[in-house]
Amino acid sequence: MKPAAAVRWPAIAALTAVSTLAQIGQFGIGFIVLPVWLAHQGLDAQRAGVFAAAQWAGMFVGLLMAPATVVRIGAKCTVTLGLAASVVAFLAAGWLSWPLWIAAGVLTGLGIGLRWIANESWLYGLVPEHLSGRVVGVHETLIATAGVIAPALAAACGADGSITMIAGLSFTCAAALPLWLTASAPAVHPVARKAVIQHDVRTPTPTLGARIYLGMIVVAVGGVIDGALYGLFPLYASARGMSVTQAALLLSCLGLGGMTLQYPVGWMADRIGLGFTVLTCATLSTLGLIAFALVQPTTWVLPACGLLVGGMNSAFITLGMYAAACSEKTAIVRNMRLVSLTFTASSIIGPLVASSAMRAFGNDALMWPLAIASAALAFFTLGICEGRRLRSAPAPAN
Repeated sequence: MKPAAAVRWPAIAALTAVSTLAQIGQFGIGFIVLPVWLAHQGLDAQRAGVFAAAQWAGMFVGLLMAPATVVRIGAKCTVTLGLAASVVAFLAAGWLSWPLWIAAGVLTGLGIGLRWIANESWLYGLVPEHLSGRVVGVHETLIATAGVIAPALAAACGADGSITMIAGLSFTCAAALPLWLTASAPAVHPVARKAVIQHDVRTPTPTLGARIYLGMIVVAVGGVIDGALYGLFPLYASARGMSVTQAALLLSCLGLGGMTLQYPVGWMADRIGLGFTVLTCATLSTLGLIAFALVQPTTWVLPACGLLVGGMNSAFITLGMYAAACSEKTAIVRNMRLVSLTFTASSIIGPLVASSAMRAFGNDALMWPLAIASAALAFFTLGICEGRRLRSAPAPAN
């Protein structure tokens, strides 16, 4: 019997560190804190929405480019290219002005898209199948710390100064250290090449099932809320009379909720099914967003709402990935790609729609269109669950 290959734990740990550090710099600083900095440079709601959409558009392009780029130059160089794009964005944003900030936004998103696909496909290719669940769980929890660490840093040091750019540069550059200390695995590139070749020749895969369609709808709503909430929250906070510190602390609550509730949501999906879990999370999200819009900023209720809203919005993304992961193994790559692209595309639309509502009704109206989107998901899923219950009910006796 051929002995099992030794698990490359140092490489797994190093690539997990790459994801964690890069996520803090690229997403935590670039997507959450940078809009706060831009708001202090005079960016209004409409232009902030365009900037946020540009970031998500850049990520969408990066996701599309990454597989072919990995085949051509390898996973390590693709991740490096993604980090370099974000470094250029942070350097440029400090001395550019509107509308050239849009280019910095596109580069920030492009860097995340390239790094996301290249680094995680490399990482999970090193993990034995029987350990994949635990490694993925630890990895997702660590990268979720970006939503806590970056706003907390901004609250402590101020998001309106040069610390924003310095922090973004520092974390992004730090991610390159464990990356280049990790030796490329010879098996990574042929696997990526085979996946691309199979995609190009249109290898038959199972058709999309109801679970995947629901997963795509869930992440679409999650993307709309995620893109609008993080891209436009500084303007909402200013309209509600919050200080920079208060806004940064609330952003930390959003990130903390997303970090702590991912595992319980996945456990619930295993126990009661995807449909009822989506219904529960969408209902809680709607209630949290409405409460967020109504409570006073000085009360303890607002941070609690932040924990709930952040947790439930991350739950939408987790449930979409859960739907893809539960699909047939021959279609899992395709389904993961569909879910991630759906999330990113909807994140482009979210800031544009929400900023239009804020322009019409005021900057403090941000939470209402997000609550409507979440409520629509709840009613849609309720209809699916009720239809499934009626189909499975025994026929009435004549």
